[in-house]
Amino acid sequence: MVTVFLLFWSIQYLLIPLSLIINDSILFLDYTMLDLMVDDHGLESFYSYSSFAVSSIFLSFFFLGIFSVKVEEGKKYILKEKTITLFSQEINILFAIGMFLALLAFASVFIYASQFGGIERAILVADTVRSGHGDEVWISKKFIFVYRFIPFSILSIIIFFLLDGYKSFWVWLMLWMGVGVAIFSRFTLFKSKQAIIELLLLYLFYLSQKNKKSYMPHFVMFFFATIFIIPALETYLDTGKFVMDVQNILQAVLDMLSFFNFDQTSLEFAINKEYDFVYFEGFLSGMRGNLVPFSWMSSMDNNTIYTNTYFFYAREESIVPPGIVAFGYYNLGILGVVVVAFFSGFMMRKVEVFFESVIRSSSRFIILYAYILTKVFTWVRTGIPKFTFYSTILIVLSLIIIISYRHEEST
Repeated sequence: MVTVFLLFWSIQYLLIPLSLIINDSILFLDYTMLDLMVDDHGLESFYSYSSFAVSSIFLSFFFLGIFSVKVEEGKKYILKEKTITLFSQEINILFAIGMFLALLAFASVFIYASQFGGIERAILVADTVRSGHGDEVWISKKFIFVYRFIPFSILSIIIFFLLDGYKSFWVWLMLWMGVGVAIFSRFTLFKSKQAIIELLLLYLFYLSQKNKKSYMPHFVMFFFATIFIIPALETYLDTGKFVMDVQNILQAVLDMLSFFNFDQTSLEFAINKEYDFVYFEGFLSGMRGNLVPFSWMSSMDNNTIYTNTYFFYAREESIVPPGIVAFGYYNLGILGVVVVAFFSGFMMRKVEVFFESVIRSSSRFIILYAYILTKVFTWVRTGIPKFTFYSTILIVLSLIIIISYRHEEST
């Protein structure tokens, strides 16, 4: 978990800025970031000595958080599945929940599409919905809320790998329904690059843990493949055509690095712009709509996100995530960076130690660990509590584990 964090942190706050420095001093290739030039928004550059210093402080306290965790040798956490008896038949609670969620996600695709007039039109207007203008294309809003259930397909996939022993026809049906809905919704209905990357990372993380191999060449290949694939994917999401241009390899690499550079630029904004600290309000407002109804916290907003977005677009309509380091700075300056860094290191090491113990008990829980690793990626990349700690999928998955397993400790 710590390695995954450091890998993505290094890409976003070390590799990308250094590549841009090399470009400025040697290559002189043209680049843009989110279609904006920096000097139009009050910054001289995407990087500075100040941002490198802040990143170094973050990393130092991140390691301090890691080393503060005490590891209890020999302690094991054992999770055992629960069953219920229904009509004289013993039913695995985990499978029952998984099949229900697979069917719910599958049905929700068609119910959601019906609000636009059918599957074909739902795909055609996906870009409009994705930009926040769904009101302009909905034919009906009566059942539009079912879009929240479609991502539950990933839970049925996770449950498939959690189920031990013989896999019956119904278990395999649950898996393929989940896989079908997950791929279809990510590529067509929601067109989410982040969700597509997370799905691929889930597979890679699972293989890595399952086979006890780093698969670092695979991760490196995945990263460089995205240099060409993601720009083509972005074109597909916007136009419906998958076009890959590899004529200028250096420019393609630079464009890809620029695509991931919003975290570094957000940090520059956080250091150089004037604004009021938001004092970690995102941890409270992130509950809004996930743990707490919207109406109960109507005055709360994720101000870190909107502050950062305003510096990019001079409006708060869209969302540009600040990234984890800028998140700390926006909240409480350099002290906020220290707090977020220490919290992240402490939390990740704690969770890592827990899963190491659980996996020693049974390797099937590797899939849970792999999913948590994708949340680490989300936390590093976005720095938004709402997308990480209050993720609907993570909340529901936690409830499933509580309902389906009993917990025992042994030494």
